[in-house]
Amino acid sequence: TVVEMGDRMVPRMMTPKAGGMIKRWVEEKGIRVVTGASVQRIDPAGANNAGGIGAAIKSMVQSITGGGADQSSDAVTVTLSTGEKIECDLVIAAAGVRPNVEFLKGTGITIGNGVSVDASMRTSVADVFAAGDVAEGPDFFTGEGMVSAIQPNAADQGRIAALGMAGRSVELPGVLAINVLDTLSLISVSFGQWWGETPENGGTGVELVDEGLWRYLSLQFQGDVLIGATAIGRTDQVGVLRGLIQNRTALGPWKDVLMDNPTRFVDAYIATSQPVSIAA
Repeated sequence: TVVEMGDRMVPRMMTPKAGGMIKRWVEEKGIRVVTGASVQRIDPAGANNAGGIGAAIKSMVQSITGGGADQSSDAVTVTLSTGEKIECDLVIAAAGVRPNVEFLKGTGITIGNGVSVDASMRTSVADVFAAGDVAEGPDFFTGEGMVSAIQPNAADQGRIAALGMAGRSVELPGVLAINVLDTLSLISVSFGQWWGETPENGGTGVELVDEGLWRYLSLQFQGDVLIGATAIGRTDQVGVLRGLIQNRTALGPWKDVLMDNPTRFVDAYIATSQPVSIAA
């Protein structure tokens, strides 16, 4: 059983349609998915809700280490916010993490959700840099502080910080949301502002769906610039979508082409970024 607090699977990286497709894929593999619910308690099975999560964890640890707990059963009872109780022998918590920055209080380093840095990965204290999962750097679109605990951004930030420590002044264009997920061999990706922009701010978008073949593609634009994308079942050349977003490429007439046929994003990239003529 998978328990998801949101209204669909991976709501922080997938559109409603895409999240629904992933949920159906998982269910067809024989896994039950519960959305719109959270875990309230974890108790040893048959414990009558005595002790809560702490007691359950202690019981499981004692069972593993031989610390005197009753080892006749490793089962626990999970109580959901809906009131449903689920018995299981293994609980995996995957609710995310947050930067551990408490030890920096009082040092003069500005702290928000993470260690606040500028586009050069510099903190508020001279000659102190931060990069990776702990850094709260400027968002690619808004310029506001954003923690992005993913490897591509960590690598980019580490490179910028290293150059800064070596005396070179280099700036990161901004933290861009990048997600790649393998769900029981179904690959899904999302880039940038995948949820789109409002029509009042020039936002338009297009979705291409083939549920039978487990294929999905969503492109989101602001004016003629691609600002976000979501894809399922496509691993070929999806890095091009990231390139179009990060380069803030003005697509011109290719925007209309992509609205009609979003699969031509590679043609659009070549036509707008290289001296090669491809007919729209």
